[in-house]
Amino acid sequence: MTTDYIIKYSRRKTLALMITKTAAIEVRAPIGTSKKIIESFVQEHQDWVDEHYGAVREKVEKRETFQLNFENDLLFLGKAYPLMPVEAARSGFDGQRFYAYAHLMPEELKSDMVKIYRGLAKKVLDHQVNKFSTQMGLKPQAVKINGAKTRWGSCSSKGSLNFSWYLVMAEEDTVRYVVVHELAHLIEMNHSRNFWKIVKQVLPDYQQEKEKLKKLQKTLSVQNWE
Repeated sequence: MTTDYIIKYSRRKTLALMITKTAAIEVRAPIGTSKKIIESFVQEHQDWVDEHYGAVREKVEKRETFQLNFENDLLFLGKAYPLMPVEAARSGFDGQRFYAYAHLMPEELKSDMVKIYRGLAKKVLDHQVNKFSTQMGLKPQAVKINGAKTRWGSCSSKGSLNFSWYLVMAEEDTVRYVVVHELAHLIEMNHSRNFWKIVKQVLPDYQQEKEKLKKLQKTLSVQNWE
């Protein structure tokens, strides 16, 4: 195939070829590199592009056409619950199902479910932070919920903990791991050996939760909620 690509020049020393998350082919080149050299570099790596581009493009297309519909299953704390229509103009989660007004359009339905998820996330994460902060002898300044798509949690220098609402799609043990991870940053603002020692003291099996997060991230990579 003929490859269309974007060139980005910088003070780097070598040429690099990558496929971005939006399925754009990008060449990163040292300032002053001729177009002829770049073209030759791309041609030399055409087989690599052919091998990987299709999978990235497919993921982008799935994400762009993602639509929420009634009868879909939605994840909450690792379990799947059906999204059901109701005749009343309200939406929520009752422990057995997600529900929303039957006459909502797909985008409205998605918007309502995001609000429900954010509310659930605040409740779940407040509870887990309170539980583990007491156990670890820590006092975070605040617990905030955001819509981060590639970062499950973070800890600010002022002691505020931030969590993505997407996290409550994960299993409860996995949620606990992220909470403990961010609380540990109140002691060690790094990922040093001592940091992981703190996490392991609270959650000896934390490594398996990291793997579960990777699987959930893969699922979410073809979904577009916001």
